[in-house]
Amino acid sequence: MREINTDILIVGGGLSGLLAALSLSQCGLETSIIEKQKFLSSPNTLVDYRTTAISEGSKKFLQEIGLWKNIKKYAIPISTIKVHNRGRNSEINFVNQDKLNFLGYVVRNSILKKELIKEINKFKNIKMYEGEVLNKISPDRNTSIIETTIRIFKTKLVIAADGKFSSVRSIMRTPVYTKDYKHNALVVNFSHEKNHNNIAYEVFYNTGPLAILPMMSTSKKNFSSSMIWSHTKEYSDALNELDENIRKEIIQEKILRYSGNLIKIFDVKKFNLSAHLNSKFFEKRLVYIGDAAHSIHPIAGQGWNLGVRDIKKLLLVINKNLNLGLDIGTEEVCSSYNNLAYNDAYSLFQITDKLNYIFLNESNMAKVLRKVGFKAIEKNLKLKNFISNYAMGI
Repeated sequence: MREINTDILIVGGGLSGLLAALSLSQCGLETSIIEKQKFLSSPNTLVDYRTTAISEGSKKFLQEIGLWKNIKKYAIPISTIKVHNRGRNSEINFVNQDKLNFLGYVVRNSILKKELIKEINKFKNIKMYEGEVLNKISPDRNTSIIETTIRIFKTKLVIAADGKFSSVRSIMRTPVYTKDYKHNALVVNFSHEKNHNNIAYEVFYNTGPLAILPMMSTSKKNFSSSMIWSHTKEYSDALNELDENIRKEIIQEKILRYSGNLIKIFDVKKFNLSAHLNSKFFEKRLVYIGDAAHSIHPIAGQGWNLGVRDIKKLLLVINKNLNLGLDIGTEEVCSSYNNLAYNDAYSLFQITDKLNYIFLNESNMAKVLRKVGFKAIEKNLKLKNFISNYAMGI
């Protein structure tokens, strides 16, 4: 088998893996990406109708590494987030007080991935290998040897970015805590009559949250949005199997007051809602980032942004050691990254989990707390700004 030497080996060619490669390669490191799917030679693997909500903090990082200029023309800014409790009776309006910036941006996953690959291709010190199925990881004192079905890689540091069901985590036997919410997320991209005016909505029903995010329109005549609807598995399974016209009527009823009449549904996807948190984000000469390290309830739309914060922290640690002329794969480097990233992920895991519980709870006490809480937040500008800044990652 052919042997390849590289400073960093990234397992996973998804959004987090590609972004990590682009970020770290600018340190002058030789970086390799392996991906089991043929994401370069098969265009179908880039088709992804889901959207990513990019926070202001993540946007600033994308600016720093020179990527934002490529994707900003595809990004729809969010000027206001309206949060409703069971309807319009209780409402919180979040607006960025900095008029030069927005609360966030919405971009299609497929566009993000294409632009990342396009930018990566400009760097000679990044190599991408597709169709590589991971077989073995053997770390030792000075290097780590990774065997795939095609090649052998020798590297100083392995970055696991291979998603929620990480094969790296299975091979390394890193313990993980998982939680199944027994709900599905129904993701529906659609066109509609009413101008969204760059407003995002989050409506908390007793069956789960429903979010509507503004999207770039596919037509000059209409507007486009994406709906992420959390509901029980039984309900969403049944809805997914209904006649297309009946399903459209049900969705129309949910989005009418926010988006006006539904014109056309472009795509419907269903995903199981679950969360997980690794017991730690590192092993010997190896670190976990993004969904390979953690996944959270989408109630706050912060999943990808948390992964971006992982990459920023890892970049900080690696740069520090490079400046000192030290090995970038030592236990000190890996544990330092873990110490920076773990508490951040743990906090957001707990916040989203507890928010979901509070909004699903139908006890009289929970109803009173929600009503009082909504009024208190809406009237307190400092508290609203604190929540907005936390969500924006600034």
